[in-house]
Formats: sequence, C-alpha cells, structure tokens
Amino acid sequence: MEWKSRNEGELPASPVALPQSIWQILYTRGIRTTEDIENHLNPKLKNLSHPFSMDGMKDAVDRLVAAFIANETVAIYGDYDLDGTPGVSLLKSGLESLGYQNVLTDQPLRLKDGYGLHNHKIHTLKEKGTTLIVTVDVGITDVEPIAYAKTLGLDVIITDHHLPKDELPQAFAIVNPNKKECGSGLQFLCGTGVAFYLILALKMEMKAKNLLTLDFNPKELLDLFAIATVTDMVPLIKENRILVKHGLKELQMTKRPGIRALMQNLKMYGRSLDAYDISFKLAPKLNALSRLEEGLRPLDVFLADEEKAFAITDEILAVNDRRRQYQKTAESEAEEMMNASPEKDFIWVFSENFHPGVVSLVANGLMNKYGKPAFVGAIRDGGKIIGSARSPDAKINLQNVFGGVSGSLHKFGGHAMAAGFETHLEKAKILGADLKNYFIDNIHSEGIMQLDPDAAEELLYDAEMNINDFTPQFMNWYDALGPFGMGFKQPLFLMKDLKVKRLQVMKRKKLKYFLTSSQSYSTIEAPWFQKPVEIPEGSQVDILFEPQWNEYMGRRSLQALIKDMRVRS
Repeated sequence: MEWKSRNEGELPASPVALPQSIWQILYTRGIRTTEDIENHLNPKLKNLSHPFSMDGMKDAVDRLVAAFIANETVAIYGDYDLDGTPGVSLLKSGLESLGYQNVLTDQPLRLKDGYGLHNHKIHTLKEKGTTLIVTVDVGITDVEPIAYAKTLGLDVIITDHHLPKDELPQAFAIVNPNKKECGSGLQFLCGTGVAFYLILALKMEMKAKNLLTLDFNPKELLDLFAIATVTDMVPLIKENRILVKHGLKELQMTKRPGIRALMQNLKMYGRSLDAYDISFKLAPKLNALSRLEEGLRPLDVFLADEEKAFAITDEILAVNDRRRQYQKTAESEAEEMMNASPEKDFIWVFSENFHPGVVSLVANGLMNKYGKPAFVGAIRDGGKIIGSARSPDAKINLQNVFGGVSGSLHKFGGHAMAAGFETHLEKAKILGADLKNYFIDNIHSEGIMQLDPDAAEELLYDAEMNINDFTPQFMNWYDALGPFGMGFKQPLFLMKDLKVKRLQVMKRKKLKYFLTSSQSYSTIEAPWFQKPVEIPEGSQVDILFEPQWNEYMGRRSLQALIKDMRVRS
C-alpha cells in the first residue's frame, strides 16, 4: 500500500507562529488566514449563529412563552437513542432553569414501540394534563400521530433534524434546519443541537419580556450537547465544533450525578476529554440500556439524583457486558451467513438469534470490515423483522435505497448513511432481490464503485514530524486542533527512520512497540491495534500514526497509535 501526503506543492509560511506540522494540517483543510486560524484554535461562543435564524423558531418560542405565562404542563418527547435522550434531559433542565414548573418527559421503548411519536404515548400524556408537547430528534415524519394529538386538543412543537418527507406534519411549529424553508445553514446540527438552540431563543425572548424568574447560563447544558453531537456522528464543523469544544470542558466536571458517577467509575471524571472518550467509553454503556431494555434506561442516568447515582452504576456496566455478548454472538453468525451468500454489492443478513438491540452495531461492524452497505435484521415473534442499515459512502444514500425497495418494507427512516427499517420474514427474500436490482440499476449505472477497505491503494497522511517534535508541548497544539470526528477527521502523521527497541505482545493479539531513533535519546510508546504485524527488534521502520494521550493509573503519557508500519530497506 502506497503512503501519500495530502499536501501537494510547497507549503507557504504560516501567518501566525505554529508548529510546522500543525500549520500543514490547517492549510490542507482550508484554514489559512489569521482570523480562521484563531477561530479554529480558540472557538468562541459569541460566533454562534442567531437562534432565530431557524425557520419556525419564533412560532415555537411564542407558544412556549404562552405556556409559561399560563403555567401549562409541557411534555418533552424524545427519541430513545443518545441524541434524543440527552436532548430530553437538556430541554427539561433548560425549561426548569428558566422557571417552568410542570415539565414531563417521555420516550418510546426501542423494542416495544420503535422509533417515532405514537398515539398511545400521546393519549397518556393528555391524561397527565399535558397541553403542549415538544419533540426532540423525532416527529418530522409523524404526520398521523400529530394529527391525532390535534384531535385531543394538544399543540405539538417539533424539533428535529431528520430529513423531512414530502408531507410535513400539521404541528403548531416545526424547527428543523433540514426543512427546505430553513435558510439558517445549521443542517449539521443533531436533534439535541436543535433543542439547545430552542433554549437559547426562548431565554432571549423571556429576558426581553421580563419573564425570567431565574437566570442561568445555557453553557451549563453543553455537556449534553457534546454527548449527543459526538454520538450521533454529525459533522464536527462550524457551530458543532464550537459547542462540542466547550461541551467537553463542561462534561469533564459535569454536575449531573448519574453521568458523573459513571464517569468516575470509568476513570473519566475530572480529566481532559475528547470525542473518543464519548464515542468509545461513555456512549456504549449508556446505549446498552436502551438496546437491551431490561429496566434501567439512559434517561434515568441523565436525570438521576445523588442518592440513585452510584447505586445504578454497577447495573449499567452489567447490562453493557450482556450487550457485548449478544453482539459477539450475532456478529459471529452474521459472518457465517454473509460468507455463504453470493451477493457482492451489499450485505443482507437476518436471524431469530440476533438481539434486536444490537443489529445496528452488527451492521456498522460489517460495513466497516467489508466496506459495503450492510442490512441486518432481527426476527421477532410473529415473523416481524426489525432491521438496521449502514452505508460506507454518502453516495449510496440509504434513504434513496429504501425508497427504491419500499414495496418489500413496512417502514423505514433515518439518515443517508445510518437508517432503520422494518419488514416481515415472508418478504425477506424479496427484499434481498429488490436490493440487488436497485444496486444494479442505480449504484452501478451511476459509476459508484464498491468500497473495499482492503483494496485501497493509498494511505494518505497529513504531515511529517520528527521524533524530537513529539512532545507534550506539541500535544497542546494538537489538542487545540480538535475535537476530531465527522467532517474534521483525525490527522495522520508520518515519522521516519525509527528503530524497534522492544516489542510487547498485549491482550487480544494487540502489539505495543517501543521505538527510538539515532536522532534522539527518546523512546516513544506505539501501540498497534488494527491488523498489527510483528516486526523484529532492531528493525529500522517508518510509521503512520495518530498522536494520543495515554491515561493509565493516574499517569498521563504520550503514545503514537500506529495505523501502518513498514520496514526500511
């Protein structure tokens, strides 16, 4: 595999004092002026877009102000995932901090109810005295349930970010930056992000009308914004980047007892955090609760008081252990089924042995491993199939795919690269045939090639650095570049002419290299987790790597996470 620099041509001088490798990354990504560099390295909340730039925001705020004045009961209804759940907590915290007295919360059950707003949920909220429902991360396609709410005399404000269909619900107000009518430019916000902007707008309006009985800083809600934005894998650009940057600092010392207790157990609390900490340490434990649906739910953790916080931590970790076992079992069977299938363009596997709470994880794993769209279904009682899909390329838009095979589906929804669907066992083979025909007629005809990660001919790196430059001072600059994620990927660095001083074999066949150089007395630790290769001690090597802080037993050290290594000839 060829290694190639993303930079072509000579790099001009930086307009500000920066390490050369940091400037190279910024320049390559189009961040080149003094102003752009300052805004990127030191993002400020004052640079956020105005919340009333979103279509429907004024109507939503006016209705909420009226609810405040009349002391109405407001119900917040959000999706069950880690976008909707932090959003429900954010809106509840925000409204109560603004002085609202009667705020209820509700969510559908992932396995029992499925995604969306449901009539029986609306009916229950009505019985509890609700007069206004505010949705989070859900509602934009729920035409019939919102019509039902209207017959009960309930107003509904939709806050969502999912793509609308042709017919919009007849809600009192719709705040969704992905509506055609919305010119805010905030299409990258997740559902919790839209909810946060609603709180910003509401606070502004209540302050203007002298209605604030309490005052609070919305910045206190950004720990929830960070969890949702990173977990929902929306682009970490513009406002998302600013707010996640500040949100990670809020999360580091979060005041939410349930989240704090879990983070303390995971050795995350009180230290600097990045997007990786949310994605791979915190989020899976919380998500396991809604995936398995055994009682305790993520919202219970977000809203837990001091008394309950530590009592539920062991339960969270136990549920996550069971989730991992279900996932491992399903992945093993899915691999066997896929290998027995002649289909080369996509993966379609389904089984009664798959736990429906882990199908999205299995789909994501298969997609990443084989580089092609994966459709994974769990067969439930009665032959109903609950499925999840993942696409490796936005050009293979799952909403378009599902639209093309809708005759073999009961329903579908989601995003271009991550979506859910339902069908029935009697239609499973038909769905497979429909998918095959769709890919032949649309994907191949448009020249979209199958993405096979093992077939890549090039590995692109962002900058080259010397072993002497890999220091804590460099990492301070590197940390300022983040957070990294969708839309702003983690940079890859090249380091040449290193010597393998020592090799350590770790658990699960992972390796850790200790590397040095004739240019330095320093030794750097370099773990290799992804398809590692044992290279003998004494070998001269070059590496492509991601810089990292390694936190272990209260000790913080630098390490170079190896992505590829080659022996020098």
